Amino acid sequence: MDAYQPERLALTGATGALGLAFLHRIFQRNPKLKASLLVRRSSASFQSEEFQAWLRQNEKRVTLIEGDMRHLDQKQFDALLKTDGGLWHFAALTSLTAECEEIAREIHAINAEGTARLVEACFNIPSCGPFYHVSTAYVVGKRQGTILESENRLDQVFRNPYEASKLAAETSLHRAFTAGVSGAIFRPSVVVDNLGGTSGFKMVDACAYSVALAVKRNEPFVFRFKKTANINLIHSDWVIAAMMDLARLPSGPGRTYHLTAPHSTYFRDIAAILEGIVPGLKVSFEPDLKRSELPTASKIFDKAVTEIAPYFDANIHFDRMNTERDLSPSVKESPINLADFVKGRLQSELGRIAHRK
Repeated sequence: MDAYQPERLALTGATGALGLAFLHRIFQRNPKLKASLLVRRSSASFQSEEFQAWLRQNEKRVTLIEGDMRHLDQKQFDALLKTDGGLWHFAALTSLTAECEEIAREIHAINAEGTARLVEACFNIPSCGPFYHVSTAYVVGKRQGTILESENRLDQVFRNPYEASKLAAETSLHRAFTAGVSGAIFRPSVVVDNLGGTSGFKMVDACAYSVALAVKRNEPFVFRFKKTANINLIHSDWVIAAMMDLARLPSGPGRTYHLTAPHSTYFRDIAAILEGIVPGLKVSFEPDLKRSELPTASKIFDKAVTEIAPYFDANIHFDRMNTERDLSPSVKESPINLADFVKGRLQSELGRIAHRK
């Protein structure tokens, strides 16, 4: 089939890690492509050097629409959705905790209600093209076993308001798909990249830093969870390649795609990698310890993964029937070379810490 080659696309969440990585890739692939981006100039992510550098390089190809997707007027919708390439909806509040009711309400307002408003706008402006929604594989909540791409609301219990809000957003999309809107829902798992902007990278980076500190302090490294702890990690390069490839499909009823790794990564495998890299390092699993009882370096890692730790005990397998059927043969699955990824980060941190006093 023909590749996805629009003249202009619309995008929310351009300043986020995955949204910006997507723009880098698709602008490089199509030098004539233009984009309309919904942004908030006052945000720290908009003002970041990484986004500003990309913007300077591509300012002639980019139209910025200032606004909050919860409060856009018709003029803003019209400006954003003048596109043949559809709307790519990356924007979301991704906090995995809700320390108070106010934060939970904000998560719902942005992720669920904001998406619903965008869906309604696309329905009322058919010329805007498909709606591509970036969700999360963890709309599954605390369910276990095999999770189908076709499954959505099954009275699951959620770990946090973020999961619930993303499923509510998907529900808005399914209603629109039924009514004739075209597009797709993409459900990535925990994304790792080489730029340091994702929760998966931060977890690996925190592990590398903490292990390097443990080596310097000559202390063991302790994971405060079971040996069966695991997480489904996938690299942003493959997620983006898969989304761009799946966007080539003819317009029609929307489908959901699990953009996940075929198998989860187990922390016992990470431990084996670490012990292989650092001779003499002792890594253990002590799920019954309190954080205060951990060695200093291990305590730092344990605190760094507080938000994502509840996912380590997930006993789930993500079905990928739609993904495997619809992906082009040229989009090869590239599992993370975990050993090289961890080794690179660890060696970097060992070098940095070795030069500290």
